[in-house]
Amino acid sequence: MAMRGKNAEALISVLKSAPLGCKNQQIKDNARNLTQKVLLSIKSNQMDDCLAQLDRDLMDVLMKYIYRGFEIPTEGSSNHLLIWHEKVYNVSGVGSIVRAFSDSKRA
Repeated sequence: MAMRGKNAEALISVLKSAPLGCKNQQIKDNARNLTQKVLLSIKSNQMDDCLAQLDRDLMDVLMKYIYRGFEIPTEGSSNHLLIWHEKVYNVSGVGSIVRAFSDSKRA
């Protein structure tokens, strides 16, 4: 149970510190890599607990990182990101997808 709390804390931390408006691509790439590591470290049976701790804004940031992960996949990441996508969609609906694509500040 303690590990679940740490996973949620790590996820919240990377999402809150996302450099969405940053012009430095290296900073954005480093943040994307770190966020993807956090997402891939959270097991599918822990995702709902993590999502329950996110507000709408953080859920939108998460959706941006999920789509960035689809654009730049790592070994075995796509399936895990699809699970994340499904779970975020189940909580926040199509609005999160629309906001992820319409916001000019990319992850």
